[in-house]
Amino acid sequence: MKNDKQEKKMSLRVITRVSFYYEALLKLDLPQDSFISSKKLEEITGVSCNQVRQDFFYLGISIGKQKKGYHVEKLFRALRRVLSVDRGAEVIVVGAGRLGRALSEYKLFKIRNIHVTALFDVKPDLVGTIVDIKGRKTPIYHIERLEEYVKENTHVKIALLTVPESVAQEILDKLVELGIKGIVNYSPRILKLAKGIKGVQLVNDCIGASLYKVVYQIYHK
Repeated sequence: MKNDKQEKKMSLRVITRVSFYYEALLKLDLPQDSFISSKKLEEITGVSCNQVRQDFFYLGISIGKQKKGYHVEKLFRALRRVLSVDRGAEVIVVGAGRLGRALSEYKLFKIRNIHVTALFDVKPDLVGTIVDIKGRKTPIYHIERLEEYVKENTHVKIALLTVPESVAQEILDKLVELGIKGIVNYSPRILKLAKGIKGVQLVNDCIGASLYKVVYQIYHK
């Protein structure tokens, strides 16, 4: 039976911190039967040990032992369950340029149970070629096959969007129309869901914008 706390809808801030904890465990690669303290998680993630404990309490993760910390294997399982990583995710990439291919070849996706199943583009020199993702041959299709592919692979619900900004909104609308439920937009334009669209998660994650924020903060302390 699931803990009531796990049924709560978490804020993006909580999800972000939980992602940091999960990434920390991946990086440390500790023996499964060992323990990790909230203080160690603070050292790795920068999140205070008090906040770590509060988050775990909020999420119903009560697998810690006084003076020893949290059992690594159990904590790993709990965090994977919270993030739904245990279910895995199959993803398509729309836009097979340098950024699109870099994302599809990201070596840590595999151990995070995330798999890119196909890429789409319009450039003749890319369409019909293969991206080798850790021995997994992943095809680049013409964008005209997007509808056909999504309808034939209904289990694919997530798309990474790395297309020019001039066509980004149009492709986003098409993805939503086809039933894609999660889109991460990397084009340098803020995209929006059409009015009335529900049950679709859109994240605008322009890499350049994040860098500009850092540059600005450095010179305007």
